[in-house]
Amino acid sequence: MQGFKVSLIGIFGVLFFGGLAQVSVAQVESNTKMRSVSGEISSIDVKLGLLKLNTDVGQDNRGITEYRINQNETRVTDPSDQKFLVIKDLRVGQHVTLLLVDSLNETMVRKIIAEPRPEPVYQEIIGQLQAIDIQAGTLVIVQEPLPSEEGQGKSTDFVFESNNIVIMQAPSSQPVQLGLNPGDLVKVEYVEKDGKLHAHSVMLLKTAPEAQNTTTTTTTTTSTTVTP
Repeated sequence: MQGFKVSLIGIFGVLFFGGLAQVSVAQVESNTKMRSVSGEISSIDVKLGLLKLNTDVGQDNRGITEYRINQNETRVTDPSDQKFLVIKDLRVGQHVTLLLVDSLNETMVRKIIAEPRPEPVYQEIIGQLQAIDIQAGTLVIVQEPLPSEEGQGKSTDFVFESNNIVIMQAPSSQPVQLGLNPGDLVKVEYVEKDGKLHAHSVMLLKTAPEAQNTTTTTTTTTSTTVTP
């Protein structure tokens, strides 16, 4: 009987202290000062736990700002707060509102309210890279003519943002730091917007033989601005 009483005391002790822990966490959450910022997602990296937001006009921090996210601590919901989402459900270009908590070293996103919006219709084109200008943000792709066609292939012009374009190398779909050269066989993923073709990503399929021994221009896929 004494052993049974000890067991009951142990169980009640766990429940009691567990309840105190939950109350303590709730108090911390209620006492935490949060601020909000809204804009479009410029880039998101779940593995690194980083989200870049292109903030709306009128916000305090106008421009692209980087924030810390965490799969275990950052909650994602829709505007009605009825559907529970996860960070992996978010997409570049999606308009969101972030609830932020500032610490001494970083700004943590505690909650993301994602607004549903139609995803851009991306298209793909495969061809040889004729020219690329990183600073101007332009590239030209030439498609090989069909067997029934004569003459040179079709030339297509694209624009891109050097800080946001994703560079990859087949067969991986992970962003890499990579040099591109005229003559490379590439696949460009793009979307039509404002009468222009905006390149979202470039995947290197095959390096041009004459470019294998030449010096290439290296491009990067990220540019960070951290707000304390």
